[in-house]
Amino acid sequence: MRPGVEPDSGDEGTVGDENGTSVGGVALLLVLILAGLFIWNRSIVGRPAADFTLPDTTGSGEVSLASYRGSRVLLVFWSASCGYCRQELPAINAMETELSRKDIRVVAIHLGEGSYREFLQSAGIDLVSVEDADGEVGRAYRIRGVPSLALIGKDGSVERTAAGSMDADRLRSWCGLEKD
Repeated sequence: MRPGVEPDSGDEGTVGDENGTSVGGVALLLVLILAGLFIWNRSIVGRPAADFTLPDTTGSGEVSLASYRGSRVLLVFWSASCGYCRQELPAINAMETELSRKDIRVVAIHLGEGSYREFLQSAGIDLVSVEDADGEVGRAYRIRGVPSLALIGKDGSVERTAAGSMDADRLRSWCGLEKD
């Protein structure tokens, strides 16, 4: 026992400061925070794709991911306020026939509410497009920014995900297509 320390003070074997904060407590808190970040950041690749049913952007119905089961599906997460999205979406639209020949269907998912209909019409976008007004589907796919992509396999599992804009050649490669 150290001189001047009462035997019942409870600080034997504890390292801390004069306010009673222990290094062990801080370390435990740090471990818990890092574990939480690891769990949140774990990849969705290889896991079953989150199913959804969302209103289409024409206002005439709904689109469900389950209706595409047996085909590969390219989910394109975008926003009308995103400049990169406004460049990428027309490029993907132009590739839709090529993607379709390889049994890849495209669903463009607008995150949030907004004036996207005018953009879709003026850009001639005729992709299947849906609105994720509350961002629930985006959260399920762990989307942190737009544009982002998720490729769903025929078995309904997530094959790949990507964040950021892609040109046509990079997208072909990413989807596993050979350049025509």
